[in-house]
Amino acid sequence: MMFSRSTGGRMYPAQVRQGSLLSNPPVHSRAHKRDEEPLTFPIAQPSFQQPPRGQRGFDIEGAALLDDNSKRRRGGGVRGFVGRLLLRANWAVVSWVLRAARARWFTTLLILWAVYREFVPSARSAPSLSSDAGVAGSRKGGGASSFRASRTAPAPFPTAKDLVVVCGHAVFVGGDFSADAAALETSWYLEPYQRTPGQAAALVAHMKAGVAIANANEDSILLFSGGTTRAPAGSLSEATSYYLVSRASGFFGAGDAVAKRAFTEERARDSYENVLFSIARFRELTGEVPRRLTVVGYEFKRARFENEHLAALRWPADRFAYEGTPAASAEREETSGAREAAVRGQFASDPYGCGDELGGKRARRDPFAVVGTGHPYAATNPDLAGLFAHCGAKTFGGELPW
Repeated sequence: MMFSRSTGGRMYPAQVRQGSLLSNPPVHSRAHKRDEEPLTFPIAQPSFQQPPRGQRGFDIEGAALLDDNSKRRRGGGVRGFVGRLLLRANWAVVSWVLRAARARWFTTLLILWAVYREFVPSARSAPSLSSDAGVAGSRKGGGASSFRASRTAPAPFPTAKDLVVVCGHAVFVGGDFSADAAALETSWYLEPYQRTPGQAAALVAHMKAGVAIANANEDSILLFSGGTTRAPAGSLSEATSYYLVSRASGFFGAGDAVAKRAFTEERARDSYENVLFSIARFRELTGEVPRRLTVVGYEFKRARFENEHLAALRWPADRFAYEGTPAASAEREETSGAREAAVRGQFASDPYGCGDELGGKRARRDPFAVVGTGHPYAATNPDLAGLFAHCGAKTFGGELPW
C-alpha cells in the first residue's frame, strides 16, 4: 500500500477514496504515482475570530458570558466605581506593607518607634501666667461664675462662706506634736530674733484664736497658712506644723466641729501671700470668694494687714477683720515693733513684694523651690492670674472677683 504525507504531517493510504478503501490491488507504477492524489482529512478550524480592536465581540457563547460578567462587575454607578477604587487602594497599601515587612529597614524603623514611645514622655503644655492672664482678661462678668466655669470637678465645700486665716511664723521640729511638746521652744525652729521665752506659747495662741473663731462660725473654713520657709527645719511647712499641733490637741476642745473644716495653705512666704494665697485656696475648696475674711496674727502687725495688704488687694474693708495676739514678751513686742515699721515701709513702696528686698526675702524663704517661679493657684484661679503676676508700686487695676 502506498502512503502519501498530507499537509497535517500524517501518512494516509493513497487508495482511499471518499473515506473507503479500494478493493483492487494497487498498481505499482510511476505514472500511477504521479496521477495519485493524496487524500487528506482537513482539521476543523474554530469559527471564533478575534474582533478588530475597538469592536465588541460577536455572539459567541464564551465572549457573551464574559461580556455579561463585565457588565455585572461594573454596575453600581459612581458608588460601585468608588468602592472598586478604594478596594484597589487598600490592596495596594496591604501589598506595600507586606513587602516592607520583609525589608530590614522597615523592621529597624518599627523597633526605633517602639523605643521612642516607651522612653520619651509626651510633651504636655503647662499653664503659664501670661496665658492665664490673657484668659482672665478676656472673661466678662469675672467673679465666681467665670471661676466655676474653669473647674473640672465640683467644689468639696460649696456651702462655706467665710475664711479664717492663721498666719504661720515657725516650723515644728519636735518629734511629738502634743500640747506639752508644742509649748517648748526647742520643739520649734526659731530665728535668732524669735528666741525668747514664751515664744512657743505665743505661736500656740495663734492656733487657739483661729480655732475659736472658726468654731463660733459654722459657715467658715479654717486655713493655716505658711510654706516650707526654713531649710534647717526640713521640708515640713509652717501650715502643716500648726495643723498637726492643733489636731494633736483635739483642736483645743473644738474637736470634729472644726477638724472637718480645717485645712492648710503651704505656699505663702510672707504676710501678703498669706492673705492672697489663702483666698485662692478657699476658692479651690468652695468655688466662691469668701464673704468675710479674718486674719489671725501678732497685734503689732495689724496696721500692715489693714493698710498695705488690703490696699494692694483692693479688698473691701467692711469684709475684713484682724485678730491680734500679743508677742511673747514686752521686750519682744518692742523690738518687733521697730522691725515692723521697717517692713511696713518696704511694703508701702513695693506693695506686691516682688522688689529686691521683699522679693529676695521670698526667694530665701523657699529653700526647696516649692514655689520657684510659679504656684498652682494661677491654674486653679485663672481670673487672679493678673494679680499674681503684678509687680511695681502701682496698684493693680485689673478686674477682681471681689
